[in-house]
Amino acid sequence: MSVPTVKRALSSIPKQRTLQSIQRLLVQIQMLAPLLRIAISIILLPLDNTILFATCFIAHFSGFVSCSHPIHRRQAARRDVRFYPKTIFITGMNTPYGLALARCLYYHGHRVVGADITDLSFASGEGMSKTVAAHYRIPRSDYVSRLLDIIRREKVDVWIPCSLRASVLENAVAKQAIESQTTCKCIHLDIEWVNTFSETESFIRFLVEKDLPAVENHKVLSRDAVHKILHRSPSKIYHMRRPDIATGDNQVVRLPKRTLSLTYAEVSEIQISKDRPWVLQQQARLGEFFAELLLVCGRVKAIEIRPADNQLWGHSRLDEGLAVAIHRLVDRFASKGGHRMTGHLCLRLMVDEEFEFNNVRYVTHIAGCTQGAGAVEHLLQNAAPSLVDGYLAVLSSQRDDMFVDLEKKRMQARASISATPRRQFSFYETLKQHDGRGDLPSLYSVAQQFDHIVNQARGLLLFWTDPRYSVLDPLPWWWNAHIYQPLKDLEMLLSRTDIKRQ
Repeated sequence: MSVPTVKRALSSIPKQRTLQSIQRLLVQIQMLAPLLRIAISIILLPLDNTILFATCFIAHFSGFVSCSHPIHRRQAARRDVRFYPKTIFITGMNTPYGLALARCLYYHGHRVVGADITDLSFASGEGMSKTVAAHYRIPRSDYVSRLLDIIRREKVDVWIPCSLRASVLENAVAKQAIESQTTCKCIHLDIEWVNTFSETESFIRFLVEKDLPAVENHKVLSRDAVHKILHRSPSKIYHMRRPDIATGDNQVVRLPKRTLSLTYAEVSEIQISKDRPWVLQQQARLGEFFAELLLVCGRVKAIEIRPADNQLWGHSRLDEGLAVAIHRLVDRFASKGGHRMTGHLCLRLMVDEEFEFNNVRYVTHIAGCTQGAGAVEHLLQNAAPSLVDGYLAVLSSQRDDMFVDLEKKRMQARASISATPRRQFSFYETLKQHDGRGDLPSLYSVAQQFDHIVNQARGLLLFWTDPRYSVLDPLPWWWNAHIYQPLKDLEMLLSRTDIKRQ
């Protein structure tokens, strides 16, 4: 059959019928995905039962062999007469970093109470961890009052919100209620700081008022304005583009050029006016970095620095010097916030170089910030002793000195360097990258289902890569794979069936 004949045959099929057939196929795939996940869980149940019992057996006897066992650290802390264990409340135990934080606090001798914001009637895998003394399920509709009830009942000393289901503003409102009615301290920014840091304009205004280096972003209405900005900062690099990408003008001009005459020639060819404005954005030669912070009373108690892309860094003295420069900047940022600044914050930093007569120095600018525990997941998942000490510092009224000697600053910088972990392949992310114009939105949910199935299979087969799995605490991994996720999928199927019947 010739190609024109095939085209005529395909064109004879009504488009409406084709679209309906594709939609029905997508619905069937979405319906089958939960059943496939349940089937995988049942098939691998005998194997995972063997792994669970073997892990428990090894964990039981490893405590008698190794002196550096975390159980010994907890027992040693409990035997110390000067040690006073605290009750720490973590909401969002069903996040990988919430569970990692609970384990870290438990093995340092403290009592951990966990909770998840959910309407489900069964516990998550993380809630079954042996490091959690008590676990609660909090409905969204009764958030603040339930928090207060749990804090009073468990006599909580510190509350750490890690849940992704509560917004930073909701947690700020809860903090105000908790600290005004109980003695519990909250690791979260208050309402004023949340509002200030949530909007780009107010955040930049805060940086300018506190004399902190902010990334320049200028709206220019004339060529003369462009030249004034370039002359004022001759060592900086800018990208000039139209503010509204929807206009279809994606032209980007890099300024300044190699020579002054080339710069003038380039700018003279650009049409700039009040009706046709452009934006001049500062760029950085060394790229973009993230500084994940735990701030307590205006002091940086824990920090992790990582590059925004997958570049390899942290293996040379130059990288160590860059980390020291970032440390100094975040210390200034925290101290400018004052004693009320307590919470998790991730600063986005642009790092540039300034060339002087006989040396080069790092210049770091703050480009933005993200609030909440979800923004500092690398810091929390790699929980260090400094993180535990930082949380407990919120209970102390003494202020520590932010000025430390250079050698100690270098040691802190070396410890805070974190390489960006390699991202796992994702059908959903790959589809979004190749679907630049958004022509395939109906396939996004299918790609997410495939990712969910692949991640579940990976977590069951490569169990040691699952953040829920630990040799000392394997039950969260097993419970999530064979109880929580199958029940969740079953509830999803039943709800879809009820909707169809209605």
